[in-house]
Amino acid sequence: MSLVQAVVCDQFVFVAGEQQLNLSSGGVLHNFRKIFKLNDNVIIGLSGSMDDNYYLFQDYLTMDFELRDEFADSLEEVFDRVSARYQEMTEQGQCDVFSLVCGWNGRGFEAKTFFIDSAFGGNSRITDVRPEHEKDAKLISCGDNRHYDNFLDGVYKYGCEIYGLQRAFRDVLAKGVMFDDFIDKNAQFEVIQRPE
Repeated sequence: MSLVQAVVCDQFVFVAGEQQLNLSSGGVLHNFRKIFKLNDNVIIGLSGSMDDNYYLFQDYLTMDFELRDEFADSLEEVFDRVSARYQEMTEQGQCDVFSLVCGWNGRGFEAKTFFIDSAFGGNSRITDVRPEHEKDAKLISCGDNRHYDNFLDGVYKYGCEIYGLQRAFRDVLAKGVMFDDFIDKNAQFEVIQRPE
């Protein structure tokens, strides 16, 4: 598993990810990109099996995990494409993904997480995430639950502004490498701010 975290609020969506890729051969790649800004309105974040993530996001990523092109797809169109692929994957079984799509829908920010657990298929689901009111913020953590607790602690410590969230995520990684062999300290961030 990898680690991707996000904050969705009234003013912006912030997505952070670590950059370690554990290969099936036993090797490890560092600086492997898992966060992609598809356009000014959509960000995707990949966690879980990279082969399964390629399948989930193949409309947008090459086999080398590079963006295919500049995409004009709206957030809703990306949700629809990825949700359709997710349905195929759950029917096939044996997939492991815990990834997200988030961005600006023209009225506000929202996200969906896509979780498939091959060991416990009953846990697999798509979760809609959106702030319930103007002062609300939603934290998303695709990874070990302890990372969520550490992210929440960091948000309380540094605040829910973009630079505070970056600091909070760096703290999550510093603590996380002590118990999670699937992450490293290399961080990547993407942000979409509310249009003026």
